[in-house]
Amino acid sequence: MRKWILALCALTMLGCASRSAQEKQKAELHLRLGVAHIETGAYPYALQELLKAQELDPKNPVIQNNLGQVYFFRDRLDLAEKHLRQALSLEPRYSDARNNLGRVLIEAGRYADAEKEIQLVLNDLTYGNPEKAYINLGLVKFNQKEYAAARTSFGKVMDSQTDDCIANTYYGRTFFEEKDYGRAAEALDRAIGFCQKNLYDEPHYYSALSYYRLGEKSKSVARFEELIKYYPTGKYRDKAKGMLSLIRKGH
Repeated sequence: MRKWILALCALTMLGCASRSAQEKQKAELHLRLGVAHIETGAYPYALQELLKAQELDPKNPVIQNNLGQVYFFRDRLDLAEKHLRQALSLEPRYSDARNNLGRVLIEAGRYADAEKEIQLVLNDLTYGNPEKAYINLGLVKFNQKEYAAARTSFGKVMDSQTDDCIANTYYGRTFFEEKDYGRAAEALDRAIGFCQKNLYDEPHYYSALSYYRLGEKSKSVARFEELIKYYPTGKYRDKAKGMLSLIRKGH
């Protein structure tokens, strides 16, 4: 009788283990679908898949990290921080999640907290994407108006990834904020070539402003017109139209 009970318990445990493995496999499938939707910018669909994955495998730090990213893209910084911290509670050495947390804290204006997290990432010599952390460190310094320090961080990214759109854009913007419009225009013109494929219009706008401040209004007009032409839904489209109107009125 005792052997029969032990055998039954063993079978029950095997059944539970089998169900757990099946749930993890299903969670992995939903995770992959969620990541694919993130990559195409289909964030509502990504969230649907990742929430299903979380329900099946709530202690998976990768699922929590991706949930944090989706909530960040949906402008829910509170939920983004919650899920990224959950990922780190499950895997404290998960540097990608920590770097994403740093980005959320930057967006929330908590620059000291962000820098603390980012420095931990940079201290992790096993992290395979240090350029991502240097981008975030550069953004921290830029937002604190420490433009030389920001430029150093963006420069580290450009040393290994010369065509990085964000690094090149903000490298140029540091010169613009320092009123060094000549070097700003040069750097931002270079960034335009790297950012156009991403439909990122910021370097176009600040290049145009740099030429405007230099008194080269024909180049400024050309850049503003390009922005309006190439980025019909761009963030800076309306501002570009406003500047064109101003220039054409003789200002």
